[in-house]
Amino acid sequence: MTEDNGAVRLQRQSAEEIEATVESITRMLKVGAVFAGVGYLLVGSAIVFELTEFHPLLDDFFRTYTETSLAGGSGGPRGGAVNEALASIHKWPSTLLWLKLGGIGHILLGIFIALAAIVRALALMPHRLAYEMGRSQS
Repeated sequence: MTEDNGAVRLQRQSAEEIEATVESITRMLKVGAVFAGVGYLLVGSAIVFELTEFHPLLDDFFRTYTETSLAGGSGGPRGGAVNEALASIHKWPSTLLWLKLGGIGHILLGIFIALAAIVRALALMPHRLAYEMGRSQS
């Protein structure tokens, strides 16, 4: 539906269609905010879990066994205790998965949904303008 001067003629939407689109944009923004919020909670809990549980375990190991590295234990009477402490460190669940895939993934998905809602809102603006112009001419 192009005119002779190259302008595109916009097919006007009804007020109900515009309002339905605005409501879906609002839902998209809410869903994006929920995903971003969950992502921030996952990142925050991973960092808190790492700092309050895992780092004290490492600090205790390095204070107790100063001549032992994390790579292996020492022989002699302390070997069993060192190996037990090393086993508890090595069995610790990785919070990197929470931080990267869980947290950052949710945040990025929330941002993507919010950007998609913004694009839909920008695409709706000509229709709203056409509706308002048609309403003011009547």
